Amino acid sequence: MIPFEPLTRLRCIACGAEPDARDPYPFRCPHADGGDGREHLLASVPDMTRARFALGTSGQPFVRHRELLHSYTRARRLGMSDAAFVDMVEELDEKVAAVDGHGFTETPLAPSDALAKSTRLVEGQVWVKNETGNVSGSHKARHLFALALHLEVSERTGLT
Repeated sequence: MIPFEPLTRLRCIACGAEPDARDPYPFRCPHADGGDGREHLLASVPDMTRARFALGTSGQPFVRHRELLHSYTRARRLGMSDAAFVDMVEELDEKVAAVDGHGFTETPLAPSDALAKSTRLVEGQVWVKNETGNVSGSHKARHLFALALHLEVSERTGLT
């Protein structure tokens, strides 16, 4: 098997620490309890010299933008194929659709003249993402789905 070079890394914004790649639950910086008063928050940092913003034409955003997801990097590094990751995303999305009536789609993004006129803080156009027609009517569902992908990768690759 050819080693998969990471497209993303989890890195602490305060100290630069990176959790162990095989940690099934890397949800906090290893130095979070260091008592230094800094906010040790992990952020997914994509390698934009290699990670593609969009792959293919899928309307499922977690499939189309998978190279920007840390769960994708983890899955590939742990031996999951690209096709297996896509199948996993689509399987989980079908489960969401069974509960909510539909799965995830790309969110409409459009300028709002009314918002641009009503604020003095911004010059020019104000762009709005309208999540009200998406799963649960909120962007929070996207965060939870990304977390579900991470946990599913940990399970399917034998880390849990």
